[in-house]
Amino acid sequence: MNDQANPRTQFNKTSYRAFRYLLYALGEIVLIVVGILLALYLDNINSEKQARETEIEMLEELRSNLVSNIDILNRTLRTESEYLHYNEMILDYLDDRKPYDETLDRAFAVYFWTISTNPVTGGYEFLKSKGIDLITNDSLRNEISFIFENEFSILKNENEVWSNNLQQNISYPYHVKHFRRYYATDENNNEIELARPFDYQSLLDDNEFKSINTEIISNRKWNINSLEVLIREIEHLIVQIDAELER
Repeated sequence: MNDQANPRTQFNKTSYRAFRYLLYALGEIVLIVVGILLALYLDNINSEKQARETEIEMLEELRSNLVSNIDILNRTLRTESEYLHYNEMILDYLDDRKPYDETLDRAFAVYFWTISTNPVTGGYEFLKSKGIDLITNDSLRNEISFIFENEFSILKNENEVWSNNLQQNISYPYHVKHFRRYYATDENNNEIELARPFDYQSLLDDNEFKSINTEIISNRKWNINSLEVLIREIEHLIVQIDAELER
C-alpha cells in the first residue's frame, strides 16, 4: 500500500513535524530565557561594581572631610585653651587680691569670647542624598552616622548655643558696663584688642563677676574635653575607613 494513501503513516509524519517544531520553539524559548538571565546577571554584576566604586568615592570624600575636621577642631581646641588660660588668670588675680597688672588687659578683652566651630559635612550630605545604605559595612555606616549626626550636632547645638546665650545675655552686657575697650599694636605691628576695668578695686569684691567668670571656665573645660574626645573618635573612624578601603 502507498504511504501517502495510508492515513496512519500520514498522521505519524504530521505528529513528527509538530514535535520537531515544538522542540525548536522550546529551544528558542530556552535560549531567550538564558539570554535574559545572562543579561540580568551581567547587569547586576555591573551595578554592583558601580555601587562599590561609588562607595569607595564616598568613603574617600568622607575621609577627606574628617581629616579637615580634625584640623578645625584642633584650632578650636587651641583657641579655647588660650581663652581658658585668661579666665583662670583673672580668677587667680581676684581670689588672691593681687595688684593690677597690665597683662590682665588682654585677659579682660577676651574672657567672654566664644568660638564657633563649623565642621565640614559636604561628603556626608552627599552620601545621604545617594542613600546611606551605600556603605555596606554596618558598623562603619553606624559610626559615620553617629559622628556626623550626633557628635557634630552636640558640638554646634548644645555647647555653642549655651555659651552664646551666656555671652549675649550675661557676660557681654556686664562687660560693657564695667570695662573699657582699647586697641594697641604688638611686636609684629598687629592690632590687638585690649580692655581694662573702670574700677579694679571694686572688681576684687564683685561676686557677680567672679560667678560669671567661673561659669565661663566651666563651659570652656566642658568644651575642651568634648573636643578632645571627638578628635579621638574621628581618628578612630578614619582608621576604620582606611581598613574598609584596603579591604
